[in-house]
Amino acid sequence: MTALFTKVYEQEVLNYKTHLEILGYSPLTVKEKYLYLKAFFSYLEEHKIFVLEEIESKDIAGYYKALQQKISAVTGAPLTGESIQGRMRIIQKYFSYLIETGILKKDPASAFIFSSETQVRERVIFTQQQIRELYGVSRNLQERTILNLAYGCGLRVGELVRINREDLNLQENVVIVEKGKNNKRRLIPITEKVKEELQAFIFSIEDERSIGSSQALFYNTENRRMQAGSFVRILKNMLLKTESGKKMPAETLRKIGMHTLRHSIATHLLENGMSLERIRCFLGHDHIETTEIYTHIHTDQLKNITR
Repeated sequence: MTALFTKVYEQEVLNYKTHLEILGYSPLTVKEKYLYLKAFFSYLEEHKIFVLEEIESKDIAGYYKALQQKISAVTGAPLTGESIQGRMRIIQKYFSYLIETGILKKDPASAFIFSSETQVRERVIFTQQQIRELYGVSRNLQERTILNLAYGCGLRVGELVRINREDLNLQENVVIVEKGKNNKRRLIPITEKVKEELQAFIFSIEDERSIGSSQALFYNTENRRMQAGSFVRILKNMLLKTESGKKMPAETLRKIGMHTLRHSIATHLLENGMSLERIRCFLGHDHIETTEIYTHIHTDQLKNITR
């Protein structure tokens, strides 16, 4: 990336980098925000804007249009809408930081709303009481194990499909996701209670599965690796046994999937005070902006749910 010529901008990106590090963001996230802010300042220099106080809303709008024309150096294709929105949210948060620290009196980005497609899509979130109900109606070790992994460990449905018995390192009390999204590996700690339930489930299926066959953790009725549709059916059958599930509108029920459990644990962790950065690591998100979706859910959607 081209170096910045304006000393003010060069110092600003360094100051903001230090600010993010103090907040506890991971090195990868800090680097991403640092580089994207630097790219924005480089655009301003190209357009003869060299002072923070001179940045106007039209300049931010111009940069947004420039990103829409930009070709990714990695893919060789135009930037995706989600990527553009993510970059613009970084800039918007930077200006909020300038206002909070008193560096600027007026926020030129305040008139914009940069939302990713995943943010605006409505999400169904189980309350903590509904989760307790699901555990209460789980009638066997398989159902409880699905809840422990999909909710308790926040696994994606594809990760549930691919998980093998060897991925449960119960001696170290961790679940290993060998190939998450973008083939990213992560370790998820589990409690003693979950460990005991996983041990019991593995013991219950050992007699049914030969050692030389597939090491899948979950099997369907045809003795094959369980697929996404089967997980969803099991979840919905459990939900319909709960009091809240029986009252759930059909339209809402149609939106329920294994992702609902993943979104729910993320929201509940946020409610219970866990930092966004720790939730990001737990879920295996590459970018903190993806995790920040749950801040939106927590403040806007959950306030309408009766607990």
